[in-house]
Amino acid sequence: MIRVFLLLLIFSVDAFAQEKGTINGKVTDKETTNPVTEATVTVVNTSFKTVTDAGGNFRFAGIPLGTYEIKVTCLGYEAFIHTDVVVNSSRPADVQIELLLSNITTEQIDVEGKYFQKNTDVSTSSYSLDFEEVRRAPGAVEDISRMVQIMPGVSPANDQRNDLIVRGGSPAENLTMIDGIEIPNVNHFPTQGSSSGPIGMINVKFIDDVNFSTGGFSARYGDKLSSVMDIKFREGYNKSFLSDINLSTAGFGGIFEGPLFTKKGSFIFSVRKSYLNLIKGAIRLAAVPDYWDFNLKTVYNIDKNTKISFVGIGGLDKISFEGESPEISDDNPYGKAKGDQQQFTAGFNLKKLFKKGFWQTVLANSSAFLNYTNYDLRTDELVFKYDSYESDFNLKSEVFYQLNKSNNIIIGATARYIKFSNQTFYAADTTAFGDPIPEANIDVKDNYYKASGFAQYTLKLPGNRVILNAGARVDYFSGIKKNITASPRFGVSYTLFANTTLSASTGIYYQSPEYIWLTSDPRNENLKFIQANHFVVGIEHLFSPELRLSIEAYYKDYKNYPVSTVIPTYVLISGGTENGPNLMFGEAVSEGKGISRGIDFSLHKKLTGNGFYGMINYSLSDSRVTALVGGERPGSFDYRHNLTIIAGYQLTNDWLVGLKFRYTTGRPYTPFDINASTVVGRGVSDFNNFNGSRYKDYNRLDLRVDKKWNFKNLSIVTYIELQNTFNTENVYSYFWNEYKNEQGTIYQWKFLPVGGFSIQF
Repeated sequence: MIRVFLLLLIFSVDAFAQEKGTINGKVTDKETTNPVTEATVTVVNTSFKTVTDAGGNFRFAGIPLGTYEIKVTCLGYEAFIHTDVVVNSSRPADVQIELLLSNITTEQIDVEGKYFQKNTDVSTSSYSLDFEEVRRAPGAVEDISRMVQIMPGVSPANDQRNDLIVRGGSPAENLTMIDGIEIPNVNHFPTQGSSSGPIGMINVKFIDDVNFSTGGFSARYGDKLSSVMDIKFREGYNKSFLSDINLSTAGFGGIFEGPLFTKKGSFIFSVRKSYLNLIKGAIRLAAVPDYWDFNLKTVYNIDKNTKISFVGIGGLDKISFEGESPEISDDNPYGKAKGDQQQFTAGFNLKKLFKKGFWQTVLANSSAFLNYTNYDLRTDELVFKYDSYESDFNLKSEVFYQLNKSNNIIIGATARYIKFSNQTFYAADTTAFGDPIPEANIDVKDNYYKASGFAQYTLKLPGNRVILNAGARVDYFSGIKKNITASPRFGVSYTLFANTTLSASTGIYYQSPEYIWLTSDPRNENLKFIQANHFVVGIEHLFSPELRLSIEAYYKDYKNYPVSTVIPTYVLISGGTENGPNLMFGEAVSEGKGISRGIDFSLHKKLTGNGFYGMINYSLSDSRVTALVGGERPGSFDYRHNLTIIAGYQLTNDWLVGLKFRYTTGRPYTPFDINASTVVGRGVSDFNNFNGSRYKDYNRLDLRVDKKWNFKNLSIVTYIELQNTFNTENVYSYFWNEYKNEQGTIYQWKFLPVGGFSIQF
């Protein structure tokens, strides 16, 4: 991969470069999503200027190749500046810009452009990213989940996985949506009952923008406790066919896009295949994963106000942990195990615009097939087998209506039908704390029903100095006895000065127990909805239009978290970060409690004409849980100090350099009782010191260089990354090596040079 980059560098011939490109774009109202006509569009620091047509569209031709900012102004709207518009020779740059109604009178045009926006129904804890910010992020290897891991309030579990630990919550508490369609898991080798996995399935070149909320989100989103990642896929190019052949850490593949139905529609499709066997040793993989993934979006414009789209995403995964030698080692702590998974989500979104808003209906299905087996390396006896099928049919409809310039309302409802099967065998065992686990032999098929309704109201007082949000939702789940909840939510933002805003939000959030928990024991129908109460206050200040500081303090109060009576020390909030399903055996009770509190600090600089961009995100947090026994203890995701720095500089139009540094406090763990473990020949935890020790503090530096080449009708985009540049020995966890009868160590990624290229034509 690096050789390819160097060859391209050596043989680059600028004489063949095509010096001009095109920008196509559309301007819409951020709330009603209607096109904005007669908006003035300017390419900053150039003479290019135009006005949007009746469909909100604009076009610039003959633009010199490079990276630009586009400024949009319009009567009655806030001016906005869209950064990171990259013009290449191979294809037109596509730009989608949304404008917010202005806080000045409609007889004036707001000409002071803003670089940061958020939806008016969100008061706190909301962050936006565009495609280029995700693509070029050092250490993210073009994976959206790894990019989101650097956001304030988010802690990664380890280098090998895409787990999102949001303000102390479990990875099972995160909601992901693509174009209004809920995606249970966007990762290969998914952890069932969680949003986690080691490798992302989403092709980042499909992403138009991402809105990520770490708390206090509106009543529009339900059945999750910690975060919402709302992704918008771009549409394929509808004028001609385009291709992109690419190689990255995620795999080798291609993207193909073009027009449909006499250019009234478009498609974009990608396919990708893994090749991680080439770098297995460097990233400390216990086995070689083998996978395919597919992304698809098609769009058809029925008329100028009605559009139907189809989104599909899927993955085919196989993995084996058998290794080259028949014993457990630091490189293979899992023993003899293998997994086979397939997961697919596909859905239609029908959207109808009207003068004051829109109506949209989504019909989707998500299906997953998961199979895991694990054998004792010494006896070759089966110790664990899991075979599961899950299918979720989802019908959702919602309407946004702008009552007037100061009042918005959005209402909606959802109905879901779930088919779930669970066949599990688990040999009798004893936990590391000495709790006996009886043999489990489960064979259950069940059907569940979910339904919800919500209403969200936004009031913007004169001048938009104060914005109030109020909402409520009702959720129903057939799988438990106490099956209905009501969730009120409130938020407010107050513009203290022109560039300073105070905000606050609170609400009650509920999440139904995972199906995998319910099917482990018939008595688990007595479980309750898990509850989290959010309290968030914050301040945001713009030092300049492109430099934003935000500080937030939060408090989350958890109730009714399931605790297994078989393992009474373990609250299931601590699960979801391991390979395989997020299992629970036997009866559980809704007696687990927890608190998570902290302060998030974020300084974000957009890429502008001076060439610099970056983020400094810091979180100070405290997370504690209470199980059936043991009292209040540090939570498994209590990282305390979490600092991430991203910095980059655009050297020229075709060269860019960046770095990422991350430091986190070591997470809590329960140490082994070394003497007892040595005597019995297996790991025995020190029960009296539950989560009483911490792993070594984590730190890692990643460096990245990007280079672009432009030829006639062809572009090449390449990058090199040096991950963990100083080869820091970061510890993920300890395990008891029963062959050596001693404690072993699982390390995170060591020094790893990676790279990739994209050939676009």
